[in-house]
Amino acid sequence: MDAKFARNFELADLVSEDLLIPQLEADSKIGGIKELVDRLHRGGIVTDSLSFLQSILERENLQSTILGGDIALPHARSHSASKLGLALGTTAQPIDFPSGDDRCAIRMICLIAVPAQAPDLYLSLLASLARTLANPELKQDLLHADSTAEMYRLLTEPQLS
Repeated sequence: MDAKFARNFELADLVSEDLLIPQLEADSKIGGIKELVDRLHRGGIVTDSLSFLQSILERENLQSTILGGDIALPHARSHSASKLGLALGTTAQPIDFPSGDDRCAIRMICLIAVPAQAPDLYLSLLASLARTLANPELKQDLLHADSTAEMYRLLTEPQLS
């Protein structure tokens, strides 16, 4: 698996419809992160949801994971992560998201689970996500997507630059 992510990582290699939430029910940072952790747990990516949630929240206190003011990329390396995983959710209304020394009203949370034994595995995923979400039209389309199928299509179809 590690070799698959070594170069030219594509989101399509990792994104799954059951890990996408077009409108999170939560209206808080911890609630939104918990919803996404639960998806990763149901998907078999996270073996212990409580332990992984704790790892995410500890990592959030160390350094900001806010990207571009309205997207958060919380991530953690954990023994509870059986493999690299990504769960993504959007919110109808911005939620207050304190992270490290930063605090923003965000509309999208991209939660990344990283296996403890593969600490560098997520770096190409972060780079790919940052590139993808730097496209303002795509970001707006994701925020307004009303189904997991639409979110999946937006994240996996090649984008015209």
